[in-house]
Order: sequence, then structure tokens, then C-alpha cells
Amino acid sequence: METYGLTLKQFNAWRAFHKLRSQLIPHMTKKIYRNTGLTPAEFAILVTLLETRDGSLHASEISERLDWEKSRISHQGKRMEERGLISRYECETDARSCVIKITPSGRKYMKDALPTQFLDVKHCFADLLTAEQMDALIEISKVVSQHLAEHHPIQK
Repeated sequence: METYGLTLKQFNAWRAFHKLRSQLIPHMTKKIYRNTGLTPAEFAILVTLLETRDGSLHASEISERLDWEKSRISHQGKRMEERGLISRYECETDARSCVIKITPSGRKYMKDALPTQFLDVKHCFADLLTAEQMDALIEISKVVSQHLAEHHPIQK
């Protein structure tokens, strides 16, 4: 098979990464959905909100942190508000923007979801890697993320 300039090692590394991602992420997201009813998108937004001091962020900041288009945040936010997971309100300093805040119901869902997530990360990932492998993975992620941000930014 033609690899168009990739060495066999480079091609095999890419395939290994792709296979890992295609197995690990669906396993974890299905487990959270099965245990809590949270979709991967809902979980991602709620985790992002929980990482803040008061559980709230401008929609544009969530978009930035998740590398999602603003329209995706808007549509997902409407669905999550209907489910009672978040509340949305107009930004006091910018009427074109809204602030999204996790609700007590959203916090309860996350209280149920986070132990599942952390135990799965430990069992299916962290316990399998040495400290050196984790350091290498962190470094690899930084290098690729920096290259993408500088040379191939997501158009929002």
C-alpha cells in the first residue's frame, strides 16, 4: 500500500492512535450514557462548567475550551436547558452573548457521572501506563495541539 511519504513506523503509529481513540472514547461515553443518560456533548459542557469557580461561563468561552463552533454550543445549550441541566441568561456586558450556568440538577447528574468516568480512566488508561509513558503522551499531545493551533486553527 502506498503511504505517500509516511514511513511504516509513522503509519503504524497513526493507526495505533486511531484504533485506541476509536475503542476507548466510545467505551467511556457509552458507559456514562448508560449509567446517567448524559450524552458525550452534555458531559463535556458540564465538566467544563464544573472546572470554573462558580459553575458558569460565557458561551463563547465554552466554545473556545471545547474547540466547538458557537452554533453547536447554542443548539446544545437549548437542549440542555430544556432538560434542566443548565440555565442560560443574557450577559450583562454583551447582549449578543449569553452565560451558561450548571443547575443543581446538572450537578447531581455529574455527581453520578464523575465516579464512573474517573474509575474508567483509571482502569482503562492510567493503571496501564507507566509514569514515563504518561509523560510521553502529554508531550506528544502538546506538540500536536500546538501545531494544529498555529497552522490549522478550527474555523469558528
